[in-house]
Amino acid sequence: MNPISALKPNSLLTTLNTYIVEDLSNADTVTTSAIVAATLADLAVPVLQMLTSAGANADEVAVEFFPDKDEPGTPGTLFFWHGTRSLEDNSWEDAHRAEYSLRMAVFLPERDDDGAVYPAGFTLTLKLEASACELIEKMPAGVFELLESDFKGAPLPVGFEFLDDSEHVPVLPNMRRQFIKAISRAHAASNKRRGNRFEAVMLHYIWDRIEPEQHFDAVLAVLAKLFVALHQQARR
Repeated sequence: MNPISALKPNSLLTTLNTYIVEDLSNADTVTTSAIVAATLADLAVPVLQMLTSAGANADEVAVEFFPDKDEPGTPGTLFFWHGTRSLEDNSWEDAHRAEYSLRMAVFLPERDDDGAVYPAGFTLTLKLEASACELIEKMPAGVFELLESDFKGAPLPVGFEFLDDSEHVPVLPNMRRQFIKAISRAHAASNKRRGNRFEAVMLHYIWDRIEPEQHFDAVLAVLAKLFVALHQQARR
């Protein structure tokens, strides 16, 4: 059984339904931060199981929750990354500078100008720096075909896309081609800025209760498998 399927995302978010960002007090902010940390902790073990099932060595995967007190709407992020062990005294730096990392965050309900309330949800992100993009380009096309097969026969997840400043690039269909397109755009953006920092590629999914729960499962499974595929490619 898929270990994620036992953890229904709607159930995990239930306790946050009444905490609307625009209405939060200081006490609410402390409470929601604790709830989000606990929610993501509930997901950490099954995600690690998913990574090891895909072929990762659990001892090589670092996992840590980093709170963000400056963003009450998204109080923190859970990181999975291949720890370099070069910055053992600063895991925040190690995680944020990782060649590739899988990130999970919870966002709270928000109210728009017309009074409509948007529900709480999850963001799932695979962030790739330049060297990880090179690994993607070297992967056999069959790797991506197998990943795409998880979505065949059903409507594709809405909002599963690559993010940059100027365009949202859908991941599916033709995942490999879309990856290469996103990588090319990242290189172009980096060259335009003429800086030393590469514009990282962000494979991103926003999920809330409007989307089917099976899409949460399927996208998270694909992100986990890609994380492991990157690690295995790096070893070759």
